[in-house]
Amino acid sequence: MSMVLYNPTPTDLPPDRSIIKKMNFISAADHSKQIADLYIPRQLFSQKIPLVLAPHPITWTAGEDYHIGLKGLSRGYHSGWYGMAEQYGVGIVMPHGHHRAAELCSLASPEQISDMVQLIDEVEAIGVLIDRHRIYACGLSMGGQEALVLAGAHPEVVAAVVAFNPIIDLAFWQRSLATSEIEDIRAFGTDQKIINEVGGSPDKVPELYNERSPIHYFGNLTNTPILLYWSEKDLIVPEQEAIHSYRLYQLIKGVSSTSPIAEFNHTFTHGITEFGKIERWQLHEWCDYDLALRWLLSISKP
Repeated sequence: MSMVLYNPTPTDLPPDRSIIKKMNFISAADHSKQIADLYIPRQLFSQKIPLVLAPHPITWTAGEDYHIGLKGLSRGYHSGWYGMAEQYGVGIVMPHGHHRAAELCSLASPEQISDMVQLIDEVEAIGVLIDRHRIYACGLSMGGQEALVLAGAHPEVVAAVVAFNPIIDLAFWQRSLATSEIEDIRAFGTDQKIINEVGGSPDKVPELYNERSPIHYFGNLTNTPILLYWSEKDLIVPEQEAIHSYRLYQLIKGVSSTSPIAEFNHTFTHGITEFGKIERWQLHEWCDYDLALRWLLSISKP
């Protein structure tokens, strides 16, 4: 088996010099207590800094997405956002997730999206000055879904988005999990968690799935710079070409051929050409936040 997609945990990591602040806030959406982790450079002085809103993948904690990854990750090591606040002079805010029923499965709930907008003010309220022209959203899987829904629901807020292997059509994804040919995927029971979180099956409450699906907002995404990374061999979010990332790209370009959206099929960029179950699982877990951040920082809202 090829191990190109597998990353062992480094034994000589440089120290992370970013400052972490635990943020406790009251959600304006429902007055519940919520938490986010904020990473900032050590030396802020008085300048405004860019801010990245970085929601985590489904079932991951914000801390796991920041560094190391989910326990038992097929790819081994997830470098995450480790050290980047200090390295690039940015703020990175990672909400713990505002779910309704299923912990760590917020799935772009209206409350989660509202919290992400609110967090911009919450960050400034603790004395961190934010460059409002350089607010970005980025995430993997569910994190990518939430980044895109945020940009679609609030295009006036987000300067640019990077999404890795995102869920684009939540109703389709729920059905694909329930009928997956992979026993391990069915055993996780994520399809039922989605039903519990959303408040019913796609057939019964289609409008509630729409409000959590980036595909529903494609008309609002035509002017936002977006970079989509996807794979047609993704095991966890299958049919990225026909249903998810590439379909979203086509819909947006269909509205405006000059829309600043780009897509990249990363399947064959990892040095392998044969994909079994493990490699296809690893493809879904692949992301490069450092690459994403360097691209995001090149963009500023007018």
